[in-house]
Amino acid sequence: MNSKEKSFEEVLKMYQSIIKKQFVTLRLYKDYDEFYQIGCIALWNAYQNFNPEKGNFSAYAISYIRGRMMSALSKESIYSERHYYASDEMLEAVPSHLDEVPLESEFLEAYMTNLSEREKTWVYEAILLQKKSAEIANQYGVSPHTVRTWRKGALKKLRQNAKHINVL
Repeated sequence: MNSKEKSFEEVLKMYQSIIKKQFVTLRLYKDYDEFYQIGCIALWNAYQNFNPEKGNFSAYAISYIRGRMMSALSKESIYSERHYYASDEMLEAVPSHLDEVPLESEFLEAYMTNLSEREKTWVYEAILLQKKSAEIANQYGVSPHTVRTWRKGALKKLRQNAKHINVL
């Protein structure tokens, strides 16, 4: 068959059943649309590259389609071996080490010796629990400006304590 004898649309109609037959031969049971598209593209490439002097188009097209589908299956298999998708249940079962660093609060206690209760509250809520100023303000019934004042005082005293501890 010469590429000028029939249009690709006609060839696609003729070989549509052969593309679908490869699903059964290769035992494809998922990603139907993707593999059908791969088969159509492979048929197009076979249609473009076919040399009538070298043999029959039908055998060439079938082997081309099958080869492309097998290559796609091989790539998919390699990808699935290397990438694993954990389910939500599995992620919940894994303990999180990011929640709190061991001895983090004990470490901060050394620096919080001369902080007021409000400043200590800010350190605990903002640094350990990573809450925003607005959240802390809502929780304690004060304005965000007041929380920022706690922050300013706490940071100033923490810096002073850090200098004092590092000198010792």
